[in-house]
Amino acid sequence: MKRRILNERLAAIVASIRHGEMIFIADAGSGTAQKALYPLDPSVEYLDLEAVTGSPSFEDIFSTLVEVGDFESAMVTEDMLELNQKDYQVVRSYFDEKHIRVMNYIPDYYEMRDRCKVVVQTGDYGMHAQAILVAGYSTDPIPLEWLENGLKKER
Repeated sequence: MKRRILNERLAAIVASIRHGEMIFIADAGSGTAQKALYPLDPSVEYLDLEAVTGSPSFEDIFSTLVEVGDFESAMVTEDMLELNQKDYQVVRSYFDEKHIRVMNYIPDYYEMRDRCKVVVQTGDYGMHAQAILVAGYSTDPIPLEWLENGLKKER
């Protein structure tokens, strides 16, 4: 059966995302509260999809987004590689190593999260069950420094 996004807001986000824009898929414990250790920037849209403990899972959301959207690469933390091979293998099943960037967890990963268009909160309780998807095409990935800083025309 072909996957479809049933959540109206998430479907609209995927339909409107453009090349280079990013979606952060967050586990249930990600710093999304105002009082979190690394609070989410208020300019980033927050979409809570948590239903119950563990649902939807990281795999549910990651797989669905990649299958229905146009994404060129993913970013994960080095901690995911060390502590959560199960979900890292989900990422690897969709992207080769050239299209997966491994980042420092704090502060680099959270700074990149704050450049995302939206944070999608899952109910997943896995260790570092989170990733950033970069919209685009299956060509060479956008350089990381462009994603971190944007393209600014010097005057």
